[in-house]
Amino acid sequence: MNPDIWFYKLGIKFNTVPTVAVSISGFDIYCYGICIALALLAGYLTVAAQAKATGQNPELYNDFVFPGVIVSLCGARLGYLIFDENSSLLDFFGFRNGGLQIYGGILAGILTVVVFTRIKKVSFLKFSDTCVRGLALGQSIGRWGNFFNREAFGKAAEGLFAMRLKADQIKSVGSVIKGSESITYNGSILPLIDYNGTSYVQVHPTFLYESLWSLGLFIVLTIILKFGGEKKGLLSAVYLIGYGAGRFWIEALRTDQLKFLGLPVSMALSVIMIAAGIIILIKTKSNSQ
Repeated sequence: MNPDIWFYKLGIKFNTVPTVAVSISGFDIYCYGICIALALLAGYLTVAAQAKATGQNPELYNDFVFPGVIVSLCGARLGYLIFDENSSLLDFFGFRNGGLQIYGGILAGILTVVVFTRIKKVSFLKFSDTCVRGLALGQSIGRWGNFFNREAFGKAAEGLFAMRLKADQIKSVGSVIKGSESITYNGSILPLIDYNGTSYVQVHPTFLYESLWSLGLFIVLTIILKFGGEKKGLLSAVYLIGYGAGRFWIEALRTDQLKFLGLPVSMALSVIMIAAGIIILIKTKSNSQ
C-alpha cells in the first residue's frame, strides 16, 4: 500500500490518514475538530493547575473559558475571512468548511482578557501569565489538525523532515493548477514525485515545525515558572517573543499565506507580537529594580 503521508527520510509512513474520524447518522466528526477539542482541554487543565499552584482562585479561569473560547474562535474565523481573497464575511458561519487564522484568535483572546480582567478587577498581566502556558500547549496539539487535513504545509523541500503527500489528497485552499510534472499551489511550484504509480508532492511540514516550536515554548515557560517566573508579565513577554519569532520564520515557508497589500499578514503580526513582548519585558525588568 502506498502511504497517504510519508516522512520518507525518517522512514515514517502513515498508510491511512483519515480526515473524518467518525460519521454519526450522516454527521461527520472531523479529526481536525477532535484535535482542537483536545487542545482546548489540555490548555484548560494547564491553566487551572497553574492557577491553583500559584494561590489563585480557579473559578476565575472557569468563568473565562466559555467567553474566551467563543470569542477567540470567532476572531480566528474573521481573521481568515478578512484576508482571504476567495472568502467573504457572509461565509462566517461556515466553520465546517475550514478557514481559521490563529492570530485573529489570539488578538480576539487578548481583547477578551482585557475586558474580563477589568470587569473582575484583577491584574491583566497576572491573568495572561497564567494562561500562556496553556495556550502554547494547546497550539502544539491543535496544529495536528492540519496533518489530518493535509493543509498548512510549506514549499517544496529536500531536508530531513520533508513530508510527502498524495497529490490528489491535498486540501484545496486557494488556487491549484495541476500539470503533468508539477502542481502550482498558491503560486508555489511543487514537483510531482512518482512512487509505485502514485503522485506525491514533497514539502516542508510547517504544521509540525509550529507544533514542535510551541511545545518547546511550553517547556521553556514551565522552566521559567519553576525557577523565578513570579515576576508579573515575564511569562507573557516570553510567550509573545517566542511564539512571534517562531511563527515569523515558519510562515516564510508556507504556501497558503494570507496577504494584505502583498505582505504576509502573519509575518507582520509576528513582528508586532515580538515588539509587544519586548516592551513588556523591559517594563517587567524596570519594575523589579
